[in-house]
Amino acid sequence: MSKTTRHGSHTSYLSAAAAFSNHYKNSAHHMHKFHNPSQIHVQSFGSKSFQNQFLKNTQTKSKVDDNTDTGNDTHDTNNIDDEYEEEEPDDYNYQPSNEDIKTTSLNWIKKVVIGYNLCPFANQPLQENKLKVSVVRGNDDEYVAAAVVYELISRSDDQHDGTTVVVAPEFYPDDFHRYMSLIQLIEEDVMDEHDLHGLVQIAPFHPQFEFDGSGSNGIDNFTNRSPYPMFHILRENEVTNAVEKLGGDASKVWSRNIKLLESMNERWGREGTERAMKGEYIEGIDDLLKEVKLSTYTDKDDDER
Repeated sequence: MSKTTRHGSHTSYLSAAAAFSNHYKNSAHHMHKFHNPSQIHVQSFGSKSFQNQFLKNTQTKSKVDDNTDTGNDTHDTNNIDDEYEEEEPDDYNYQPSNEDIKTTSLNWIKKVVIGYNLCPFANQPLQENKLKVSVVRGNDDEYVAAAVVYELISRSDDQHDGTTVVVAPEFYPDDFHRYMSLIQLIEEDVMDEHDLHGLVQIAPFHPQFEFDGSGSNGIDNFTNRSPYPMFHILRENEVTNAVEKLGGDASKVWSRNIKLLESMNERWGREGTERAMKGEYIEGIDDLLKEVKLSTYTDKDDDER
């Protein structure tokens, strides 16, 4: 990645956007390697309208982000979502609204991801007001990709610490593999192109999430099943620091979460587990969380080390 694309100036974001658009000028074959071309409609990421729209969105956001930390506004009203929505047909109104989508997503993060301690370092960005929830509408590959890539580039900037969740409610919520194909495309091509590996990563969350080898009914899938398709943008250095607080063993989180899900399943069955993982209150959940704890360092431990 060139130096310019790592910093928050107007020029850097615009050049990154232009490079992204040009990279996908003939991108149809990329998508075809994941799907039968007769089954999906492939958009050209390099179309003139897409390049103009992406540059317009990026310029608007970079002006905002140069003056404010993107991580400091969980409900950013000047974000990329609003620009995308202006391009939709006048008679097409998405429901629920962006604000409702943000509220549902944030409540799920608070109740499930943080409330059940599935990710023991997720609470800090929330408390420090460095968790951003951004919404992009529709199932158009180019617009969803633009939103995700913008946040990847933005979070790769050291001035934009924290984390972003890009929520795409209409982006194939019933087709996990279709959703994952876009993530794979971004990771293998765009992140490579801009040298983003080692700086940021995408954690996938989807209503039909499925781990390799687990099958659709695997209980472990619930750790990554969310109300809507989500692209969680994380800074690698922050992930590393969080793992160090676990003694350098990230597997502790996974083992504890599986134990929690298995305990839920034993007590309340699959239906009860599914309800709990959607954020519904289940009688006895507080006691269970006390029983299945995750050993981790506290802020006090950090001070004493």
